[in-house]
Amino acid sequence: NVYECYATAIGARSQSGRTYLEKHLDEFAESSKDDLIMHALRALVGCVGGDGELTKENGSVAFVGKGENFTMIEGDELKPYLDRLELEGGNNAGADEEEKEGDDEDEDAMET
Repeated sequence: NVYECYATAIGARSQSGRTYLEKHLDEFAESSKDDLIMHALRALVGCVGGDGELTKENGSVAFVGKGENFTMIEGDELKPYLDRLELEGGNNAGADEEEKEGDDEDEDAMET
């Protein structure tokens, strides 16, 4: 079977990655390749189990496009993107944002 997908995540603990991708789907069409790589990394941050952190040793991003060959970014090539992610608010930035949104919902529920 072939499915048309703009973004997806598979595997253990992939639900938070899919949630991130669905939430930001409208931004992808106008994003540069570097921005898309950053979106992929932000989605992966939520998929790292426990107190783990996304690193060049346990992370990789691959892309392919019209007129472009399949390319895998990992190891030292991934480091500049991870550094940028850290500058944006740390390796858990996406998870913290979702946690805060959930906290707001809890407060609203307590008020009613």
